[in-house]
Amino acid sequence: MSSPPAHPRAGGSAGTAAAAARGAPQPVTLRLDDLQRQPLAGEGNYVWRIPFAGGHDGSAVLKVYFGSRSPLLYWKKTVGNLLLTGRSSHLPRARFRQEVDCIRLWESHGFRCFGMHPEVRVQGLPEGGYMLYDWCPGRHFREYFRDEAVPIEERLATWRRWVPEWHRRHAIAVREREPRLIHENGDVKHVMLWEGGFLYFDFEICFTSRDVRDLVGREILAYMRSVGKFFGEALYERMTDELVAHYPDKTLLLAAWEHAYRNPNPVIRVGRRLDRTLKPRHQRRWSKYQVALDLKRRLDALSLTTA
Repeated sequence: MSSPPAHPRAGGSAGTAAAAARGAPQPVTLRLDDLQRQPLAGEGNYVWRIPFAGGHDGSAVLKVYFGSRSPLLYWKKTVGNLLLTGRSSHLPRARFRQEVDCIRLWESHGFRCFGMHPEVRVQGLPEGGYMLYDWCPGRHFREYFRDEAVPIEERLATWRRWVPEWHRRHAIAVREREPRLIHENGDVKHVMLWEGGFLYFDFEICFTSRDVRDLVGREILAYMRSVGKFFGEALYERMTDELVAHYPDKTLLLAAWEHAYRNPNPVIRVGRRLDRTLKPRHQRRWSKYQVALDLKRRLDALSLTTA
């Protein structure tokens, strides 16, 4: 479920040190009925912008993980996640814990995420089912890269600046076999430009597989599919060229093609062959299989050129 824009912390240990220097925040109690609530987004979740002293623009974002879905649907999605798709639980308190833990993990490696306010209690909401996050009016990748008012070379320079940071997260995830460093809902809707850097959000669900290299490949395909669908063919071609040119570890980038075509598990490999053969939608331009072939062709051409 998409999470609200959030003001980042300074990132990693620097943010923690700064917080320690200021001292621990004082507990704050708010009453839900007293709050002016501006709905933001979040089918299933309740996500509101509320007044908050000291927040950016005097605001913060209250996210409630107990949303509009029925308990039966939460359980149905949880069973599907755990037994079929290799994802974590969809139950409200589990999604709350997952998101908070992931934010702390990503920040510990220097990636900018939500600023959280665990010191804030809201009367009228279930404990362990909500969090107050900082408000940030940054720009989503989805908006920024298709904004023709921004010169194309400036947008591509931003992309080139982001690609090594993307790779750094992938490399850490593979080294530490940490699936929580993979963006389960990763696409250009869930990265923002903020204060000269990049900010990540939406961590309610994560993958549970320890084959993290395969998860890296899956995430690369998800991001690049969204690039094509949101930005169109011409910009997709330019951004894919830049990705192949500037992603530091070309062998790890090849994991995107391997995810679609050469999974080490023969059962999965046969399943994906049937998947792309029998389902017409996988013949469409922005299917993961077509995007995987785009990347493979470019990597093959680069290998020949380098040789």
